[in-house]
Amino acid sequence: MGSGTYVVAGNGHSVSGIADGRILADDFIIRTNNFFFEPSFFLGRRVDLAFMGGDPRVAPFMFETLYRCRSDYQLTAWSSHNPKVARAGRRRFGALFQPMVFKTAAVEQRVRELCAHYGKTPTTGIYAVLMAHALGAKTIILAGIDLYETDQRYPFTPGHHYRALMGQDLLGRGVDDRLHDPDLDRDILRWINAQDDVVVQLAAENLALGAFLDLAPLRQGPAVAQPRSNPPTDWSARSGLYPIAMLKLLRLGSAFMRRLKTPR
Repeated sequence: MGSGTYVVAGNGHSVSGIADGRILADDFIIRTNNFFFEPSFFLGRRVDLAFMGGDPRVAPFMFETLYRCRSDYQLTAWSSHNPKVARAGRRRFGALFQPMVFKTAAVEQRVRELCAHYGKTPTTGIYAVLMAHALGAKTIILAGIDLYETDQRYPFTPGHHYRALMGQDLLGRGVDDRLHDPDLDRDILRWINAQDDVVVQLAAENLALGAFLDLAPLRQGPAVAQPRSNPPTDWSARSGLYPIAMLKLLRLGSAFMRRLKTPR
């Protein structure tokens, strides 16, 4: 969009509490993962880029659910940093795929260095920030990127399939520390914000990031939020011929084998 203002919106609960004027309808909107479960169109119906990540085994059902919401959203393009997730998405959205890129080799190298330092990978929202930077954002406004540090994890209630695959304790669980570290995400955001070609701001008060990122100013212009009726409440039960019940059985079998291998 002409303003150079890009919004990167995660699935954190704070996406539901954005004051009018922090985000405008003509900002470039990037959504991540399961945004289609939201009970309202918190950031409107236009999605300039959906940036998708998460578990590649779950990805086919996530994309199938998004496909069934295609009349709800005006989706222009999507991307992923994970080749396996990208492969899953091409079945339904092949023509809209846009490869994930970094703005410069120096940015990519710095991210690699930070990942090596922590021994972890960034969360999907942080990769989406890097993509926004690469696309030419002058201002990046973060919405719903809470780094799992809020009392309520999502602005929606995960359904039966979602909880069965991601854990019944999902709503009370923090970051998956096997893969991610909030300090890695913070360090990447600090580094990006320190560059002279972009400013990173917040769409709402944020306990995880407010110590070093400022609130976006209130602006005059068309608001984004819209009411919504009948959003999906769970992932689709099938992707092509592949039933989600099969993935559940595979997960149960893997968990059982891990218990057998655990020393007593």
